[in-house]
Amino acid sequence: MIKKAVLFDLDNTLYEYDSAHNHALKATWGILKKEISISLEKFLKLYALSQAEIHRELAGTAAAHNRVLYFQRLIEKTHNTIEPEIILRLYNGYWDTFLKNMKLRKGVLETLKELKKKGLKIAIVSDLTTDIQLRKMNKLRITSYIDVLVTSEEAGSEKPHPIMFLLTLNKLKILPEDALYVGDNPVNDIEGANAVGLDSVLLKGREGYSFNENYKKPNYVIENIQDVLEILKK
Repeated sequence: MIKKAVLFDLDNTLYEYDSAHNHALKATWGILKKEISISLEKFLKLYALSQAEIHRELAGTAAAHNRVLYFQRLIEKTHNTIEPEIILRLYNGYWDTFLKNMKLRKGVLETLKELKKKGLKIAIVSDLTTDIQLRKMNKLRITSYIDVLVTSEEAGSEKPHPIMFLLTLNKLKILPEDALYVGDNPVNDIEGANAVGLDSVLLKGREGYSFNENYKKPNYVIENIQDVLEILKK
């Protein structure tokens, strides 16, 4: 298989999202309970409700993933007003803890090094805001291997919208057939990549997802990131 680039999703693909996220939520609860009496269970319910409301109101935009909006909505529910200092403490506390607890998946660094050695370009195609994704890349120490970053904030739409993938290909100055796309989400990653003609690779791990019968399934399914290297040998 002759390719010029490999495109990766970031969250839950190059690192495990859930562990970092859970640590960060507990840290923000710890910050809030110094201000008001609130159980962890109630805090998590209010956070989930606030997140769901923001997602519904801002669906398809990078702002739908902005934690500062989640915490603003949460504080509006607990205080019936806006408390900028508390909101910012929650927001900064969340990301400080999240970044501290991020860890690359096994084999990611070795895979990125080998791809660069082979002369392939590497891109990250990710939802969320550019500032946070850049901070994640720095924390994971993978910046030197990445040639292109495209976020939903930059593109103006979220995956699986074609603009996310097409903008990345345009930055790399290649055609869809010249690249491989690797992600963990059958809808956002795989259906989106398939729609623009990219060869798609699903990293197994997410449970409960099924493929829309109107879309092609992934070209490849892998359990470890390093399996990408084997695909490129075919």
